[in-house]
Amino acid sequence: MDNSPADGAVPLERFTAHDDRIIEPGDLDWPVEVPPFRDERFRSLWHKVQYFALRGAQGGALALPRPLRSGVVRSLAALGRVCDRRHTEAARTFISAAFPEYSAAEVQGVVKEAWRHLMRVALVSEGVSKHVMGRRLGDHYDIYMDPAARELLGSGQGVMLITGHVGHWEASCPGVTTVGFRPAYAIGKAPRNDYVAQHIQRMREGQGMRLIPRKGAMQAVPQAIRGGSNVGMLMDHRPRQKPLIAPFFGRPAGCDRSAGVLIRRVKAPLVFYGCYGAPGTDPLRDWRFELRFPRVIHPEELSGLGPVEVATRVNRELEALIRYRPNEVFWLHDRFRDAPATFEKASNEPKGESLSGSAQGAASASPGD
Repeated sequence: MDNSPADGAVPLERFTAHDDRIIEPGDLDWPVEVPPFRDERFRSLWHKVQYFALRGAQGGALALPRPLRSGVVRSLAALGRVCDRRHTEAARTFISAAFPEYSAAEVQGVVKEAWRHLMRVALVSEGVSKHVMGRRLGDHYDIYMDPAARELLGSGQGVMLITGHVGHWEASCPGVTTVGFRPAYAIGKAPRNDYVAQHIQRMREGQGMRLIPRKGAMQAVPQAIRGGSNVGMLMDHRPRQKPLIAPFFGRPAGCDRSAGVLIRRVKAPLVFYGCYGAPGTDPLRDWRFELRFPRVIHPEELSGLGPVEVATRVNRELEALIRYRPNEVFWLHDRFRDAPATFEKASNEPKGESLSGSAQGAASASPGD
């Protein structure tokens, strides 16, 4: 796997001050109580069977010798690419928008790697707690931070931590919280399996982060920020409801309206980050990651901007995170589906400020997005 960065990446200095910190959740005093991250409608015997099958498949694959595990990843990726043509074609469209200079062969190569990366992410998400918790931060995370992000560490000021489906987002939580962004919450939607949802909740809290269900986030997030907590969001996906249209890689794209409303409401710094595999390593063997914090947008920079302008600013930073490591991106979600062909056809009429869109936290992702 080629995990070298693309040209044009923001140069950042390696941040080593906290390398000796032990990666552990610590005794956290959660300033805001939130509803349980669960949906008991999806708690039947069949859901339990699905849960144990998933855990068994992940655990079995992680236990395989490296050559066999790599073969399983490649085989499952090839099967997904052939059988799920809709998401394969969506990836081609997405990659072509992000890298118009790529040839058809180059686009096809990134599509193949996208399916493999999805399989790796599924395994990393299950194994990261076992392999990094209780160890030195510097042994597993190479931290690169913009000076503005370093200034926020230990300041007591709550921030919004924003990333996308880039790199190994499922492995970011231990590094983000241990470097100093704690207490930490993340907005998420519980999967349609309550046993899986509870597993994700336990795993995240064991890594120092508590999940906020999407319903009720409009109330919980401002309270958390005012209490000095940090709140994470994934913001590069296609919302299912009440989208607004803003440019994403130069194309009209549906963006989460309610996430923009939330950002303007809390008036907190936006800290953008991405968690990638460390260059020259195999995350499933070495469990080493490159955690980058390349950009901070302060509230005054968004003052007076409307929802579309806020979404455009956020998208610009997400584009940079995506372009940094093209072979470690979840290209498979249909990012431009249902979006207008041109901006002239876009409608951005307000449709309310409930968080019923799809602002998700660092919980999970699937090709069904």
